[in-house]
Amino acid sequence: MDSIQAQDQWALVLMLNYRILIIMKNILNKSILMLLTTIVVVGCTKDFESINADPNNVSNVPPAYLTTNAQRGVMEQRFNFTGMLYAQQFSETQYTNTSRYETAEASFNNFYSGPLADFQQVINLNTDEATKDAALASGSNENQIAMARIMKVYTFQLITDMWGNIPYMEALQGAEAFKPVYNNQQDIYAHFVTELTEAAAMIDVSGSIEGDIIYDGDMGAWKKFANALKARVGIRMGNQAAVESGLAGGFTSNADDALFAYLADANNDNPIWAHFITRTDYAISEVMVNYMTTLGGVTDPRLAVYADPAENSGLIVGMPYGESESIAGSITNADISFPGSAVRQAETPGILMSYSEMMFIQAEAASNGWSVPGTAASNYDAGIQASMDYYSVDAADAATYIAANPYVNIESIGNQKWICLYTNGHEAWSEWRRLDFPVLVKAPAAVEGREIPRRRAYTQREYDLNGVNLKAALDNQGADVMDTRVWWDK
Repeated sequence: MDSIQAQDQWALVLMLNYRILIIMKNILNKSILMLLTTIVVVGCTKDFESINADPNNVSNVPPAYLTTNAQRGVMEQRFNFTGMLYAQQFSETQYTNTSRYETAEASFNNFYSGPLADFQQVINLNTDEATKDAALASGSNENQIAMARIMKVYTFQLITDMWGNIPYMEALQGAEAFKPVYNNQQDIYAHFVTELTEAAAMIDVSGSIEGDIIYDGDMGAWKKFANALKARVGIRMGNQAAVESGLAGGFTSNADDALFAYLADANNDNPIWAHFITRTDYAISEVMVNYMTTLGGVTDPRLAVYADPAENSGLIVGMPYGESESIAGSITNADISFPGSAVRQAETPGILMSYSEMMFIQAEAASNGWSVPGTAASNYDAGIQASMDYYSVDAADAATYIAANPYVNIESIGNQKWICLYTNGHEAWSEWRRLDFPVLVKAPAAVEGREIPRRRAYTQREYDLNGVNLKAALDNQGADVMDTRVWWDK
């Protein structure tokens, strides 16, 4: 679909959703006032159960609205800047606490109460006999359920990759499980494979769904995403069957990329763009610039896309990483390079997963001797080329760079995958942890001498509200500190 048409369509979807929700809110407020008046005037308990209904618990929200809100919520919650800082793609320019690993704890509550709750409600509305027929207005029940299951896996993977053991099997059950058990990450990952396999199988590619910002309701694309995501899950597990199955049904070109369509609208614009409207806290890191100018002895042509030239020199200059605030503050904005204008436009899509990433997974699978198309070298080259094509790099420049950086071993894949995952910070950080490439060193001014974080710690709220189950999780996982490794990072 034409990108301008897509943007206009989603602007309309979001506008309609917003207006309808405002109307619903006004109706609810009037209903509350009427109910209170009735109670005061009548002063009795007749029909008390119907009068006492919770006006804030809206039961007839169309699944399409929940889908839109949930997809947007995932993108808001995924700690993308933090991932880019831990992966050393970005540096902080003044307040360097994140890149010096100052705060161990982070909360996952907003994932559960926000997008995950919405995705689960989409499943509930399309499953419950009392609501499933009305839900058909947003697409077939099966297709809506499949999309929600796929996105639940995507979201839960973000959570477990950041914290390790998390509430999973008993999560999202409300009053039935106020204190959900923490499941082991290994078991969670195994369930991901099942969920993605079943979700892909239930998709009717001839149908579509409403409210979908990622693929505009294209269920054939969702089927490919389910398989590509299974390949990502599988490579992190070391699960050959999952990888081979996922790659066989996954992306076939950049046209299949899972992208969130941001808009030129203050309420729905790209967060990198939104941040740089008023702040200049993040610059491309010196670490990243050095890698992109030295690998193979040539400058990576994507660097001119990833960063703008520094004002004073006209050259791309990375910001030193993880320095004290006094040192960072002494470096002027005019002396360093900020993210390139091409990657920080209001409408720059948010990348959930790309064809380039999938080809690097295929390269790694081939290097393991698994049954996948092509060789490690050919898939590795295809991964770089797909990234070059995504950023519209000149074909001759791309060919020169690929020739200068041939596949050698897993380090080659790790280096290039890290480069292609620029702006997809959580995945860049996760793959660095798994592969240990590129070679990164901890921040020079790291708080208490901490190493590069391998995870985030649980908040005190979890200890207070679900302490017994959290203790069991820690007995299995280890200490609740930033250098405790998650299961697939052992």
